[in-house]
Amino acid sequence: MKVSATLAMNNLMKERVSKGLETYKLGFGQSPFPVPKILVEKLKESASIKDYLSTQGLESLRNEIATYYKSKLNLDLSADQIIVGPGSKELLFLTQMVLKRDLLLPAPSWVTYAPQAELLNHPVHWIQTKKEEAYMLTSARLEAFLNQNEDRKFVLVLNYPNNPTGKIFSRDELQAIAAIAKKYDVKILSDEIYGAFTFESAHDTIYKYYPEGTFVYNGLSKWCGAGGWRVAFMICPKDDTALRAKILQAGSETYSCTCAPMQYASIEAFKSTVEIDAYTENCKKILMKIRSYLKDNLDSKKVEMTIPDGGFYSFIEFHGQKDDTGKELCLRLLNETGVAVIPGSAFGRPEKEHCARLAFVDLDGTLIYDEDFLAKIENADFATYFPQLAEAVKRLNAF
Repeated sequence: MKVSATLAMNNLMKERVSKGLETYKLGFGQSPFPVPKILVEKLKESASIKDYLSTQGLESLRNEIATYYKSKLNLDLSADQIIVGPGSKELLFLTQMVLKRDLLLPAPSWVTYAPQAELLNHPVHWIQTKKEEAYMLTSARLEAFLNQNEDRKFVLVLNYPNNPTGKIFSRDELQAIAAIAKKYDVKILSDEIYGAFTFESAHDTIYKYYPEGTFVYNGLSKWCGAGGWRVAFMICPKDDTALRAKILQAGSETYSCTCAPMQYASIEAFKSTVEIDAYTENCKKILMKIRSYLKDNLDSKKVEMTIPDGGFYSFIEFHGQKDDTGKELCLRLLNETGVAVIPGSAFGRPEKEHCARLAFVDLDGTLIYDEDFLAKIENADFATYFPQLAEAVKRLNAF
């Protein structure tokens, strides 16, 4: 088992920086924005709490999450349906372990899903997507695959806004995929960790259309900039109490409980909606500004990008390069230009494809606390506030 491709790239970028080598950190998907101040203050107040909490998570936190989902997505959830865990990775792994099904993934998909199945000795099946379809799974492709594999039981992971493409599903497509999953008894693990960073439209969830067979995963790592806090949660199907009990049993034997001070502080992420909504809105405006710059300034004849609908990724395709594989291309790009991206093969794409994930996060995220910043960037030279990203675009175009 190899180290996660994203974590390996993060280590490589840190090593280059420690050696004084020019490095443009577009390889690791960590939020560039600071943890909201209101959460930091609550963490200070909670720092002395040292007790073990329940494996399922703090009840007051789970109640706030349920209220949040009612307000944002009009979902009627009970706190009992929610499990708080130390990162969505852990919760996704435990769900796969308990379900004991083959894993079905669209290609590209985030780098961790398949290795988790391999750790569990669960077969992994890929459905290749097309650039013309924005590299997203379609209901037609899903049904064609399931129709030819009716003898197997699957768990399908969906992620939107997507890592690595930044794309989302339309409501019609979510409904169509949900209907097909129900028809073939496919369980859906819906990774919605970037949901609050959906740009032009409001985030939607497939749980609405297939609540009896969908698990939803979310947390603070992206939309609250708190990746290292390791606070995430999952929403379980309402009536499957036996399966929920198995996941909790597995959690009790692995992580015991999520860090107590972090859980108490995290209540504010769902309770203080005015402050957090303003924070999230500012983050989105900055990310959309960067998206526009990339769209307008990347030379599409050399580096063609998907236009993301949310999150902070774009899937790019290099044209005119002679490398045998995408991995070799990305290593050469790093060595020759200092620009770090992750090859598409790490996300399930063919080895020889010259595709990669670009994470547009190499910026000073503390700028969101400058009250005039958003107005300033409308007319200012992009490189004034985003020098690393501007230089990375120049180097990609010259590569």
